[in-house]
Amino acid sequence: MRGKHTVRVSDNRVRYEFTIKRNITVIRGDSASGKTTLLEMLDNYVRLGYESGISMECDVPVDTYMADDRRMDWRTRLEASEGSIVFIEEMNSFIRTREFAEYIAHSDSYYVLVTRWSLKNLSYSVEEIYKLTEKGRYPKTKQIYNGLEKYYSFHTDREIMNIYKVITEDSGAGNQYFDLYCREKELLCENTDGNSNMIKAIRKSLQGMLCIADGAAFGSYIDECIQYLRYARKDCVLWLPESFEYLILRSGIVKIPDLGSILEDPSDYIDSKKFTNWERFFTFLLVEYSKETVFAYNKAELNEYYKSEGSRNKIEKEIPGQVLEVLK
Repeated sequence: MRGKHTVRVSDNRVRYEFTIKRNITVIRGDSASGKTTLLEMLDNYVRLGYESGISMECDVPVDTYMADDRRMDWRTRLEASEGSIVFIEEMNSFIRTREFAEYIAHSDSYYVLVTRWSLKNLSYSVEEIYKLTEKGRYPKTKQIYNGLEKYYSFHTDREIMNIYKVITEDSGAGNQYFDLYCREKELLCENTDGNSNMIKAIRKSLQGMLCIADGAAFGSYIDECIQYLRYARKDCVLWLPESFEYLILRSGIVKIPDLGSILEDPSDYIDSKKFTNWERFFTFLLVEYSKETVFAYNKAELNEYYKSEGSRNKIEKEIPGQVLEVLK
């Protein structure tokens, strides 16, 4: 599956409307926030159709996997729903397994996981973690209108005065780019060799730091990082771009047909059955169109072409001003 798909579901009391655009979307929220109501409405419509008294609109099929479905084999059930947007209730513990992660990595469906778990086995974006929010009311029908609101954004709880080091989860090309940048600024640059080690590096660091990770795959680790930083009150800024490859593509260094359209709406071009997350698609795109050229991209070792002043300046223009400010 690819593209954006808007789901609208309503009865005479409440209406939900939101757009799903990646293979994994996570909906969080406390009790009484509307999650159960949303799932029950969708499930009633899936089971009973219009006889449920619920209206549902979407340009692709929608299915649900509720707690009652646990008596079935989840793989068989999901295989029957291929090509759908599947909403899964958190009581289904299989979503925490490696087998589920391996299955959806090559699935032609989008999955909306309504859960408070971090789901460490899954590779999902910080941009696709949401909470339900009340948007307002329709004055004639008194219908409550609910949508989705981003759960996380660029993070800093307070003004950061001094940054002494940059920590990247990337141990390859991305780290090598920022290492060159740090040398000029007389800053340390470390790598954690993977997302799972970022929190360990944050815990060990006693001085101000900028932590950089691929946002397209950091969703399952963001909770632990944010909760620790709020508790420890360390001088730390989290910057989570889609990926380092995404920054290079945006810089325009590599010429790719229709690149502007691809970057404007990647969901139209990324097949969920081929790419586990958007970071992998951007890496594929960069490698494919730069191979056998002077700027051939290698994720493990940064090509000298990207280390040149001109290339580095182009990439730097894609770094948010907030990030550049804390590095001054």
